[in-house]
Amino acid sequence: MNWAELPHKLKAYIVVMASLALPVLSWAVWELFNSGPINLVWLVFAATALITVPYSHLFPSYNATITIGDTYIMAIAMMFGTAPCVIAMACYIFCISVFAKIPKVYTYRVIFNTATNICCALIYSSIYEALVKGSNEFKDILIPAIVLVAVYFLTNSILTSIAIAWASGEKVLKFWAKSCMPLAVEYPFSLSLALLMVFISKTNEYLPLVLSPFIYVGWGWYKANKARGMEAEKHLKEQEQLYMRTVESLALAVDAKDQTTYGHIRRVRVYAKGLAQLLGLNNPIELKAIEIGSLLHDIGKLAIDDYILNKPGRLSKQEFEKIKIHAAAGDEILQHVQFPFPVAQYVRYHHERWDGLGYPDGLKGEEIPLGARILAVADAFDAIRFSRPYKLAIPMDEALELLRAQSGTIYDPKLIQLFVDNIEQLERAALRESQNVPEPSFRKYFETVNREISAADNSVADLACLHNVPSELISLSEFCSSMVGNLDLDDALPILSSRLKRILPYDACAFYLKDGDECLRAAHASGVFSELIRQNLMSIGKGISGWATAYKRPMINASPVLDFPYAISDFSSFGDALVVPIMQEDESLGTISLYAKQAQTYGPYELNILQALAALTAPLISESLKQRYASSEEVLDPTTRLHRISYLETIGSQLISLAAKNRSPVSLLYIEIRNLNQIIRLYGANSGNLVLKRVAECIKPELRATDISVRFGQHGFVALLPGVNDDQALHCAQRLKNQIKAQVSIGLTQSVLIDCQVSIASYPRDGITVFALLQSAQKYIKATSQEIASQDGNVVGFTPRF
Repeated sequence: MNWAELPHKLKAYIVVMASLALPVLSWAVWELFNSGPINLVWLVFAATALITVPYSHLFPSYNATITIGDTYIMAIAMMFGTAPCVIAMACYIFCISVFAKIPKVYTYRVIFNTATNICCALIYSSIYEALVKGSNEFKDILIPAIVLVAVYFLTNSILTSIAIAWASGEKVLKFWAKSCMPLAVEYPFSLSLALLMVFISKTNEYLPLVLSPFIYVGWGWYKANKARGMEAEKHLKEQEQLYMRTVESLALAVDAKDQTTYGHIRRVRVYAKGLAQLLGLNNPIELKAIEIGSLLHDIGKLAIDDYILNKPGRLSKQEFEKIKIHAAAGDEILQHVQFPFPVAQYVRYHHERWDGLGYPDGLKGEEIPLGARILAVADAFDAIRFSRPYKLAIPMDEALELLRAQSGTIYDPKLIQLFVDNIEQLERAALRESQNVPEPSFRKYFETVNREISAADNSVADLACLHNVPSELISLSEFCSSMVGNLDLDDALPILSSRLKRILPYDACAFYLKDGDECLRAAHASGVFSELIRQNLMSIGKGISGWATAYKRPMINASPVLDFPYAISDFSSFGDALVVPIMQEDESLGTISLYAKQAQTYGPYELNILQALAALTAPLISESLKQRYASSEEVLDPTTRLHRISYLETIGSQLISLAAKNRSPVSLLYIEIRNLNQIIRLYGANSGNLVLKRVAECIKPELRATDISVRFGQHGFVALLPGVNDDQALHCAQRLKNQIKAQVSIGLTQSVLIDCQVSIASYPRDGITVFALLQSAQKYIKATSQEIASQDGNVVGFTPRF
């Protein structure tokens, strides 16, 4: 790293160290030359230290260089005092910095290394002199020598760690523990050799120099073996990290399969590991087994059908029997890995119950391995606490009460008590873990479900197969056949809804139809809360109706509130739902969804009737949709294939009304290509249209299914984001910036500079209507120059070249 690239605080640190070292070195030189004749033995020792520089050993893994010269420097400190030590250290470190086996020499590094070691030499040699008090007896110098080497190591390693950590952006303490602590064992060995030199010098001052070749051979043998050991240890750590990353990737595969439980696996790992440590488990093998088991406890779900994993509402008996297979399947999968600890065993038994009624083997009490019992508690609490396809998230107090109620029957009572007593600490750590890991970008593509999923077991009931067919259903069949192509949706759906009321009971009815490829919208609603239902917009695959549309399967006896997560209080009185997909030529158009206040309103008979009715109405609805789509082409911008601004006026007002009712935020993004006219003048209209098309293609993937994006004016776009606050909108704007920088260049031959800005307006702060929000966003753009755009909280400015 060049001097210009260094952080300012590191530059200041280097200057300070050099400023401190210069007077110290000046004092040492003055002291040496004014204290009498220069000691020839000191000169020989210092020269010997310099001779060892070419034989230094570089530890690349630890970014450190070690030579036997350290031994001679320590011996000089003990034999000749502070000033000779400082001068010898300055010459020695300067030579190492310049001539040692380092890929590239930087002047500031030479200055810094020399300066810090001069200061270190002053500190440890002065401390040694103060402690030894002029005595030359071995027993009197042993303790001061130990203090000397400890101070030598600490001052040198800490001062160096500060510089390297600041340069690399790491935390100083973390870097010091990782890179310097493994080298601490080298210093006692060097001290032993230095003490040997001091001891034998009492016989003859030059005897240590005579023995230097033998000392060097011993040191070289030790260092060579130590270097191999340290590099092997480093390699093992890297392999272990690779191993854990592989395990986490397998866990990510499970997350990808089970689309509705993102973050569950990571939270379970924190709960399980924390509970094990609270229990006093300190066996590293046992802890590692629990940690890996928590990551892979649901790996058997790879063998379970998607529609079961992501099904809202309760599972049927057959579906529950299928999902129970995942524990034994996980065991079978992990047996092939041959972990050196009982991971597969913990995965197999984490659904066993304390009373022996669990699966797959019906183990009871302490027959269940402790690690599996810990996983069971961690897994259960997270499943209770956070949302699942069949339920919404619940408060911690309610989750703990439910857990306590199952203590001694399903779960180990001792573990439950320990878990409950420490839940605040455990949950903070779990939430921090799940929030720190960004959600994989590929998960958003699960919102568009594979349309080729088989619907073989969803065969629609045929009228001929029904017993006691209502006469109204036969009449409705004749009506649908005769009206195909003659009624639009706005006329057909109210008629169908009113006639459906004569056949099946409901308190609320909705015809949900696809709005694009990713979401459902209520095309018609009747009964209780019909206005609220008409405003409801849900992603395909989410909620009861979204699930039925995605997987082309009916849903019976599910909780209606799952279709209305933002209006729970309004629908909490509803007790039952019946939803069937509307299928036309194996394509799911949407659903007919019936909601009833009384639980268990619907059974197999009602299901068959509604399936038959969905089959009758499908051709009528399909033809009406084709007519609507043909007319909707008039509101689409031909260049970007986005809706025009009139669409935002219609839909936006509904979203604002819903936000006002639920007191939820709404954010509006205004994206403006400020130099589009210039691009058109320079490169032609085709290039301008291509820029607009590319920007539109960048906007679409970054928005959710429930967000609205439209073309605005000649050079702008607008996106309306319901439920999104200021911070989240700013993150979305930053993602748009990155996408445009990365993607817009594709297909263009000229190098064009785009002047593009995104401004953010929030409901209700900046306006209470869509156009009031749009005006505020435009004002932010106009009031904020490009030079200060990145500093304004409402504007993100950027100029990607493509």
